[in-house]
Amino acid sequence: MNSREEYIDKLEKQLREWNTQIDELQKRVNKESQDLKAKLDKRMDELRKNRSRLRSKLDKIKDSGDDVFDEIKADSEKLWKDVKKGFSEIREIVKE
Repeated sequence: MNSREEYIDKLEKQLREWNTQIDELQKRVNKESQDLKAKLDKRMDELRKNRSRLRSKLDKIKDSGDDVFDEIKADSEKLWKDVKKGFSEIREIVKE
C-alpha cells in the first residue's frame, strides 16, 4: 500500500472515530447550563464544520492523482490539527 492509500485509510478511520466522539460530546453539552451550552454549541458547530471540510479534502484526495496529493494533504493536515484542537477545547470546558 502506498502512502496515499495509507493516508486515506488513516483519515477515514479518524473521521469515523470523530463522528462518534462528536455525538458523545453533544450529549454532555446538552446537560450543561444554558449559558455554557450556548458557548459550547458554537464550538460544536465549528468542530462539525472543520470535520466536514476535512471530509471534503479526503474526497479530493481520493479523486486526485499522486501529483496533487501532497498539496491536498498539507491542507488536510492543518484541518486535522484544528479538529483535534476543537475537541480538546470542548473537553476542557465540560471537564472530561
